[in-house]
Amino acid sequence: MKYILLCMCLLSLLGCGTDTKTQQDTKTTTTANEQVKTEQDAHVIAAKQALSSGDYAKAIEEATASIKDNPNNADAYSVRGFATALNGDTAKGLADTKKAYDLDPNNVANYYNMAMVYKLQGQLNDSKQWFEKVLEKDPSNTWSVYGIATIYADQGDDTKALDWLEKAIKIDPSVKAVAAEQDHFERFHNNTRFKTLVGL
Repeated sequence: MKYILLCMCLLSLLGCGTDTKTQQDTKTTTTANEQVKTEQDAHVIAAKQALSSGDYAKAIEEATASIKDNPNNADAYSVRGFATALNGDTAKGLADTKKAYDLDPNNVANYYNMAMVYKLQGQLNDSKQWFEKVLEKDPSNTWSVYGIATIYADQGDDTKALDWLEKAIKIDPSVKAVAAEQDHFERFHNNTRFKTLVGL
């Protein structure tokens, strides 16, 4: 429960490929290479969807299929890394997300995935640094703001935890329900400010 809810941002962060209208408007001729790219994208899309629904084994399988076709697919490594970490192997997950970073250092979605993998490993300072990197590119990224709030909560810095939680709620009020359920904030349930923020 602690981490599954933070996967909710994945599809919006990672995207699901080019929409049909854009494809139709683009003046291109389908070649063998373009067809291969479409198939690879389909694997990555399926991997993202599986990850978002909590089917980590399927996400790993689909991302691996994409990597087999294209060993330089940063998105596939990133998704596989996060899924692998959620599936219990954080060391391998971190290796994949680092590989994704090497292949594409500007992939903001991978910054988030790296933050989450470090979080799963308990390396909270490293995790916070990667959430902050997301926010440098996307200052209103709800789940990175919330991720930082949970780190401060886990580290016992209650004031900063609640400050960051408030920021996340201002961006997206649905954060209230998540914070009320997650064990990061369980000990805050009698805290007056927390109760006001989440509506308990």
